[in-house]
Amino acid sequence: MGFGLSRVAGVGAGRVATHQAAADRIGETQRTIQFGKVLGIAGTVTLDANTRDAATERRAGDDIVVAALYRFAPWPDYASCRAPLTAVARAAGVKGTLLLAAEGINGTIAGTEAGIADVLASLRALPGFAGLDVKYSRAPAMPFGRLKVRLKREIVTMGVDGIDPLKSVGTYVAPADWNALISDPETLVVDTRNAYEVSIGTFAGAHDPGTRSFREFPAWIAQRLADGPRPRRIAMFCTGGIRCEKATAYVRQLGVEEVYHLEGGILKYLETVDEATSLWRGECFVFDERVSVGHGLKAGTHKLCHACGKPVEVAGETGGGFIDDACDECRAGRASG
Repeated sequence: MGFGLSRVAGVGAGRVATHQAAADRIGETQRTIQFGKVLGIAGTVTLDANTRDAATERRAGDDIVVAALYRFAPWPDYASCRAPLTAVARAAGVKGTLLLAAEGINGTIAGTEAGIADVLASLRALPGFAGLDVKYSRAPAMPFGRLKVRLKREIVTMGVDGIDPLKSVGTYVAPADWNALISDPETLVVDTRNAYEVSIGTFAGAHDPGTRSFREFPAWIAQRLADGPRPRRIAMFCTGGIRCEKATAYVRQLGVEEVYHLEGGILKYLETVDEATSLWRGECFVFDERVSVGHGLKAGTHKLCHACGKPVEVAGETGGGFIDDACDECRAGRASG
């Protein structure tokens, strides 16, 4: 084909240097957590509540690094890693969400550069996680209120048994090659995200499945292919790439051979593709208090509705957080009720 595309075995991310934890030793309340037994990581991290709070206060005014990450890898003992990973993140002053499952890890975390590097170094030391995929952006303030490390059945919930991105997945397409692919009239371009995400931005010409959750996507794409005629090729995209790992694997299972997805997701595209040549329209919804980002991963212009949780554009303001009142749709619902 004429798009300059090549199949790769997986999406890698640059190696992040390991930073030594810098928490001060305070009183006799401190405790040392040994990671060698559980995670196979050399060294220790010292943690106590007073030190953690002081570190968070010192970092509050710093430029915050946001890291969206995932990795599919067999992880039979994932549950035993929850406590030590939580301890590493807290010691580093990092907040956000990490989802752990037998199929791998998914999450978004935020903190200082050193704090994020501590957590990523610990994750990459786990067997099978050296190739952890990470997308970086920045925020003027901490975009998460707390740290959550949760155990899940799936790291991204599709609800279809037997889908394994490690065995079958679509072809990754670099952001620099994406425009050529989706501009071809024989390519069906599909946004795998949910309707509220698509409502504030998507690629020109992309199909919106109109889903409320990712669980609804398999039925939508199966029906779209059944209605025919089948497209020559399908190109999919999502926020950071993880949903497309399962979506492309599922579509290949349905018998479509030419299946592609945007490497690094929308976030990598917005970071690396010049706005003048970009085919992205609008902003990208993100799952933290920033709410949305635009080209160059700059802060967007959306806030969330307190009532329904949907993004609302705020003209003339920087987005993030919640609007003062309900959105127009919610106010109209209250008036009619």
